[in-house]
Amino acid sequence: MTGPSQQTRVQVGIWQSIPSPMLSRYLATMGWDWIVLDMQHGSMSFETAYECVQVIRQSGAKPIIRVGIGMPFEVQRALDIGAAGVVVPMVNSLTAARELALAAKYPPRGERSMGSDAGVLQGADYPERANLETLLLVQVEHASAVAVVEEMLAIDGVDGCFIGPTDLALSMGLSRHDYQRQPDHRAAMRRIVEASKAANKLACCNTYDLDDFQEKVSAGFGAITLMSDVDLLMTSGGRLLGDLRARACG
Repeated sequence: MTGPSQQTRVQVGIWQSIPSPMLSRYLATMGWDWIVLDMQHGSMSFETAYECVQVIRQSGAKPIIRVGIGMPFEVQRALDIGAAGVVVPMVNSLTAARELALAAKYPPRGERSMGSDAGVLQGADYPERANLETLLLVQVEHASAVAVVEEMLAIDGVDGCFIGPTDLALSMGLSRHDYQRQPDHRAAMRRIVEASKAANKLACCNTYDLDDFQEKVSAGFGAITLMSDVDLLMTSGGRLLGDLRARACG
C-alpha cells in the first residue's frame, strides 16, 4: 500500500478473518495488493497475526491490520509485529484521531516507543523509515466523523481514511439495504473523497460487488476492498457444490 502521491493505480485488497498463516500465503500469492487482517470482528490473536504478517510480506503483498475500537495501544502493537498499515474503526472525533496519530508515529512526529523485531526483519534503519512507510487509516463510518473529516485528514500522522459505507448509512438513519441510492449518503461519500484529495491522503473504501467496485473507482478512491476469505470460500464453494448436485441429479 502506498500513499496517494506515489500511487499509479487503484490498489485492490481483501479481508482475512480466518486465523491461518497458510491462508495468508495463499491470498498473498494470488496477487492482492494488500490483505487486511481483521482483528475487530474476527477471532485472530496477535500471536497468529504476527505469523500471518510475515508470510504476507514474504509473498509480496502488504499486510494491514484492523484493530479494535478506541485502543491506541493496539496501533503500536500492530506496527511492532510488522504491519504495513493499521485500520482503526469508528474514529469519530479529532481527539481520537490525534491520539491514534501519536501512537502510530515515532518521535518527533508522535509517541510510538522503540521496540519489536522490525529492525531484524525489515532492516536496521526501520525506525528511520517507519513514519513514511507505515500507514494509519482512520475509519470514517459515522456521521459525526464526516462532520469533521477535513480537520481529521489534516492531522499529521493520519495517512488516510477507510470508509465503512454500511455503518455510515446506519449512523445517518438509513437502511442498510438501499443506502447507496440515498442523496445524503452519496453526498457524504463525495465529501470524504474530496477531503482526502485536498489533504493528499489516501481514500479507501469497502465494496460489496463488481458494480459497486467500479463506482468507487470512478469516484476517485485510491484503495478498495472487495470480499473476504470467508466470502471466497462460501461463494465459490457453494457454487461448485450446486453444480455438482445438479450434475449428480441430471
